[in-house]
Amino acid sequence: MSTELTREMIEKAFDEVGRLAAERGIVVEIAVYGGSCLILASDIRDASGDVDAVFLVEGKAVREIADEVAARLGLPKDWINEGVKRMAPPPGDPQPNLILQGEYPRTPNSIVGLRVHLPTPAYMLAMKILANRLVADTEKIESDLKDAVALMKVTKLTTGSQLVDLLKECYPNLPGIVVPKVHPAHPGEDRHAAR
Repeated sequence: MSTELTREMIEKAFDEVGRLAAERGIVVEIAVYGGSCLILASDIRDASGDVDAVFLVEGKAVREIADEVAARLGLPKDWINEGVKRMAPPPGDPQPNLILQGEYPRTPNSIVGLRVHLPTPAYMLAMKILANRLVADTEKIESDLKDAVALMKVTKLTTGSQLVDLLKECYPNLPGIVVPKVHPAHPGEDRHAAR
């Protein structure tokens, strides 16, 4: 996908999703992850190629509305997708890892049609550490590494043992958790912060 989604474009699309959902008399809820989460919650990222999300409520309606928004705003059909679903908290039990980010549309006195949730910075860090990227996709690997280092600074988690504890907390059933090779002061170095 060649479209770069900025905060302005993402929120414009969310306003449209919210308006269309409200016209249907429903409130849809999504949890946003990845680069779009970092755009909405911080200044870590300026743009993302898509919106990685999990459709928490009214999933079928979200897909239909998102397709209509794509056509109206000239966005790619997959501008919002659930590719991140396998790494997200289980549906129906998103807490304590999700925080309400906003309600859309943002126009005064409008009926809410979309609620957007974001993961905590710690959960987002755990996801970035576990991101499954193809070795050949060095751009994605580099991007995830930069995001993880920025999130380590936000969460103040800096040692290997802290990161392992975080991974075990967020993904208790994941086998073979080892000390990640990410260090906030030297992101390019292959080192263990704790042994």
